[in-house]
Amino acid sequence: MSNKKKFYDFHVEKPRKDILENLKEFETFYTREIERDEYAYRRALKTPTSSNVEVVCKKSEDSSRMIMMGSNNYLDFASDERVVKASKNALEKYGYGAGSVPLLAGTFEIHKELEKRIASFYGRESSAVFSSGYSANLGVISSLIQKDDLILLDMYSHASIVDGTKLTEATVKYFKHNDMDHLEKILKRLRDKFGGVLIVTDGVFSMDGDLCTLDKLIDIKKKYNARLMIDEAHAIGVIGDTGRGTEEYFGLKGEVDVITGTLSKAPAGLGGYVVGSSGLVEYIRHLASSYIFSTGLPPSIVGGLIEVFKIMESDLARMKLLQKNIVYFTTRLRKLGFNIGDTITAIVPVIIGDEDKTKKISCALARSGVFVSAVIFPAVRKTQSRIRFSLMSAHTGNEIEFVLKELETLGREYGVI
Repeated sequence: MSNKKKFYDFHVEKPRKDILENLKEFETFYTREIERDEYAYRRALKTPTSSNVEVVCKKSEDSSRMIMMGSNNYLDFASDERVVKASKNALEKYGYGAGSVPLLAGTFEIHKELEKRIASFYGRESSAVFSSGYSANLGVISSLIQKDDLILLDMYSHASIVDGTKLTEATVKYFKHNDMDHLEKILKRLRDKFGGVLIVTDGVFSMDGDLCTLDKLIDIKKKYNARLMIDEAHAIGVIGDTGRGTEEYFGLKGEVDVITGTLSKAPAGLGGYVVGSSGLVEYIRHLASSYIFSTGLPPSIVGGLIEVFKIMESDLARMKLLQKNIVYFTTRLRKLGFNIGDTITAIVPVIIGDEDKTKKISCALARSGVFVSAVIFPAVRKTQSRIRFSLMSAHTGNEIEFVLKELETLGREYGVI
């Protein structure tokens, strides 16, 4: 096997007579990556996730303290005492599992309370909670779309959005990232050939940290009698004056037809959601397979999430700290000469381009005590390999300065800056 074998080589289809034919080759590759100290995935934490964690080294099984820059726990709710207490209380009252799917026996009173809070947070009539953000996108898209419809996706949309379209028989077209001229060009050519049209995009893009151009999307969807769906997974609690996401950021509350998101990023729990009119939500509840056939969220998770929404509604201190860290970190990185794209959010990609170099820098940062994630194909294009930093409200000035210093040293050593 070539020493230049990369992860993306295993995603390339080739003739074979056994579906397990690739396993031995992948095992050799995987083992070599670990031996060379170039594998930085599935590292186990020994402490609650926060800005500073204790991590087990995969190779030696020793543990060390690291600055966590790879978590989506943007507002540091995962270990918040109030949230943990609320979770424990729900666990003691309702037990540890829901026991059934939501439409049958798996809906508890606290599930309904959480859904009301999510709907209220967005200023909508209703909300439905799914087992994950991934299943929310699958269920919403597949339940709303028919085979004579047209779906238009930003090419940087979440993988769950793309997979959701695969469950339909509709025609799917991609428009260039945030390119409204390209989107409109497609609509001019195809709109009259289809029944319904759904435009789907992320609010905050998960690998680049930039925002969709919501104001222009609203104009286009109205002009062409289309509907618009926004995935707010990385926007909730992070952008907008009060953390209400993309609509609030653009001053366009109530303009998006369908909002989905996840409860595992800033809310730091588990699950996904859809919000909208009561008619829309009930329709999805009864037609989305990923809702109908998935067990309800564990009550302990729901109890913690209710507390999270209470805090987000009443206290903006964490969001303000996060915004301060975002501005400082991104400003410094740009001055140093790193390519971080157009991010203005907690997701900060340091785009390197070369997969090997990306993995080496990521592992070097780990050895110095910085936990980050190397993002390579198929998560991003082959030429867009990057180290994805995720900022938290809990990161201190000293922690951020340390990360910047280590990154600058490695950036010069590997010719990135």
